[in-house]
Amino acid sequence: MEFTKCQGAGNDFILIDNRDGKVDRKVEELGIDLPTFVRKLCAFHTGVGADGLILIEEPESPENDFKWRFFNADGSVAEMCGNGSRCAVRFAYEKGIVKKEHVRFETLAGVIEAWIKEGGRVVKVQLTKPFGLKTDFEIPLADAKLTGHFLNTGVPHVVVYREDLETFDVKKFGSQIRYHEMFAPSGTNVNFIKTLGGDRIAIRTYERGVEDETLACGTGSTAAAIIAYLKGLVKEKPVKVHTKGGEVLVVDFDENLEKVYLEGKVYKVFDGTLSFEIFEE
Repeated sequence: MEFTKCQGAGNDFILIDNRDGKVDRKVEELGIDLPTFVRKLCAFHTGVGADGLILIEEPESPENDFKWRFFNADGSVAEMCGNGSRCAVRFAYEKGIVKKEHVRFETLAGVIEAWIKEGGRVVKVQLTKPFGLKTDFEIPLADAKLTGHFLNTGVPHVVVYREDLETFDVKKFGSQIRYHEMFAPSGTNVNFIKTLGGDRIAIRTYERGVEDETLACGTGSTAAAIIAYLKGLVKEKPVKVHTKGGEVLVVDFDENLEKVYLEGKVYKVFDGTLSFEIFEE
């Protein structure tokens, strides 16, 4: 089974063209369920290793170019992923699934529009309208009390400002907030940010589904940029978000948050052919 690995800002994904349903047939043949397939495939050291799996499928509406199914590395389903969506668009473009530079595709969060630049090396996506904004609330933890802000940019995100961002224990406090009763039952992603002056912020993210700090998160960067602007931490748009992976993501939006855009580079890591030995008991 052929696959491609891509990464955007350090978020890496396995992508498979599943328009013929071959993944589902193979999972049934192997006698395992899809979450198990995803976990073993995405596992570092013993699998391909990735933050998630993206299956490209036929769209339900002829107005759209494709549909995706997105899985976190732990096998759970996610409604949306900003960096994953940019990787999916480059993959679909390179495989000839889409042949134009303006793309529409279906996700659980709604239809996403995207624009292909530089032959797929840069992809800009228009995310769904954010909702659920809540600012300046206290998050009581076992050994700390943090001030958070919340915004759903396709998936839920908490944003916390930390002047000590470089040394802050993201995994410890991120996991506590991710599973906090305030965000039950589905939990939340957690982003810690710091202003860098002008239109720039730095970010570190604890991702739900990966259950660890990741090098970047597109929807998290988007939520952080919007909240930083609304709180006056940055004065200009678009907001440049410096990720832990070293890439800079560009987030732009209108004042009413009706149109929100995420743009950045996409890298093709490699094409491969999957052996199924890793799924043997």
